[in-house]
Amino acid sequence: MRLFRTLVRLLILISGAVIGLVFFLLAVVAFAVILIGSLLTGRKPDLQFRMNQNPWARHRPAAHGADDVVDIEVREVAEVTDPARLPLQPPTQR
Repeated sequence: MRLFRTLVRLLILISGAVIGLVFFLLAVVAFAVILIGSLLTGRKPDLQFRMNQNPWARHRPAAHGADDVVDIEVREVAEVTDPARLPLQPPTQR
């Protein structure tokens, strides 16, 4: 009985190792195929994992005027020639 239990444990251990090795080799082969495919096409691999996306959820339409250009105020920044001598005073409020 003890020999049988030891053989069963050894069989389970070996089968688990084989399954793990198969998954590892599958991942290596998938990585190699994606790498070779991206090298041949000259493109970056487009692997995007989208988490928590509900395919049954209704999509909201874009907000009104989402394609409009936003106008911003431009201000000039003075170029500092010696960055070690920056002023140590707080910035002024406009």
